[in-house]
Amino acid sequence: MAISWSTIQTLLFLVGPLVLPKIIGLVRAARIGKSPKKDLDYRTKLGLNILASAAVLALFSSLPYFQVENIIKLTGARLLLTPNDVLTRRLESLRQRDLSTDDLRLLHVLRTREGRLIYAAYGPQALIQCSWCTFSDPASYLYYSIPTIAIPHIINIATLGLITSSLSSKSAKQLRIHATIAGLGLALGEFALLFNFDVLRNIQAVTPGDTNWLHWRLLTYRGLGIATIHLVFGVIIYLNATGRYGFGGTSDLERMEEISKSLDVGLANVRTGLFIKSASTRSVTTLSNVLDFWRNEASNRQFIVDETEVTRSQLMERMDIGSINEEAFKFTSNLMDMIATARN
Repeated sequence: MAISWSTIQTLLFLVGPLVLPKIIGLVRAARIGKSPKKDLDYRTKLGLNILASAAVLALFSSLPYFQVENIIKLTGARLLLTPNDVLTRRLESLRQRDLSTDDLRLLHVLRTREGRLIYAAYGPQALIQCSWCTFSDPASYLYYSIPTIAIPHIINIATLGLITSSLSSKSAKQLRIHATIAGLGLALGEFALLFNFDVLRNIQAVTPGDTNWLHWRLLTYRGLGIATIHLVFGVIIYLNATGRYGFGGTSDLERMEEISKSLDVGLANVRTGLFIKSASTRSVTTLSNVLDFWRNEASNRQFIVDETEVTRSQLMERMDIGSINEEAFKFTSNLMDMIATARN
């Protein structure tokens, strides 16, 4: 599928403001050096596991095995040149059983050129199930397909919103706006490709390689896009949570909030103390109990001080200061004699 330069410019306009600041931040972080690593908390691990699971499911959805069958491509037929009876025989040989009701209804619609062109653009579901769509208005099939196309994107945006909600970690909450814009940008990009696609573009397709199977290509691109978004945000959340990049440190605003909370707690304690003191002074019984408590406390402390002084006096009386001085003098004299003898 050829992508025009205007489409590329639109995608760059949507994705560029999101990706460029992150790239610059990664480069700056690499220049500054490694920051101390941190352990992942439970909420961050849970969010990363959800992102990884969603990314794996998105990758699986991009594989042809998990997509709806393209019976024209499966049978090796050409979009507009292979007759319907030949297509039917090839499909019967592949099925090796009777064709299902959906197969018969789809083959009935594919008898016309318009049906095959719409089949390549919007897939088999719209052709089989839409009762009010007409070949004269191909856009009606697109309108019918909008809810089916939007459901994966809604699930993707809901997953990103859950990961970056207030229930998640701090490193993930700071990416909420970016994740929402990325999910909406992917959805708008797919709808832009659908609305700008010309159904008649495949009229000139001669070989199977010339056919633009828009429906199946968008299924692949959608799965790869969702998986890429989950991978990118998972890496960013991991780097932020471990302190390797981004918001590992504490910002000035958060420091101010912490100081404000500590001041509030201190003020609450002071107010509580003042309230208790005021209540105790107003109550005669409580005031009497408080005074008795402090009197007992003062007497107990004085008793301890007196006991300490008595103990110190008894120790000083038991010690013979004269004998201690005499022993010290003898030891010093002997030591000096030994030193003099050693020198001689």
